[in-house]
Amino acid sequence: MALKTLALALVCATFPLVLRAVTIVTDPFPPAHFNSLYIEKDDRGTATIIQLAGDAVTYKMTAGNRVLESVTAHPSGDDWFNFIQGLNHAKVYKWAPRYEYPGQGPSWVIDLVMEDRTFNSEGTNEYPKDGTEDQPAADPKAGPSIAFQLFWQAALVLVGKAPVPAQTK
Repeated sequence: MALKTLALALVCATFPLVLRAVTIVTDPFPPAHFNSLYIEKDDRGTATIIQLAGDAVTYKMTAGNRVLESVTAHPSGDDWFNFIQGLNHAKVYKWAPRYEYPGQGPSWVIDLVMEDRTFNSEGTNEYPKDGTEDQPAADPKAGPSIAFQLFWQAALVLVGKAPVPAQTK
């Protein structure tokens, strides 16, 4: 009987610790502070630029010297967290500094400074390869890779230009 009481007391004493451990693991990581965010995508004359402006993020679409659309967003902590999750989902951290395929085509630039990390990647007529993101896709006619599309979706969600994907709501 004393052994059962001792076992019950031990379970009761450790139960709150188990709950606390689960809570710590499942809490979202705090969003990183971006010191610089610059993304540009030019698709044959029409450029889309997303960049940090203080605590706001600006989105601008231009055609030549003409501004077609300009939006300023003030992302919340959750918005930044979802953006970082999108970067991770696209495996941006594996991307090479440069992707280039001969010929004319779309170009893009990503420049991020996040606390103690700096990330730069760019492409001309080329995108990261799906599954091996540090390599070029080697088929510019196929268009943006899934990895690039995931990244671009995260950037558009951050500025309110695309709906939040169902899995992150």
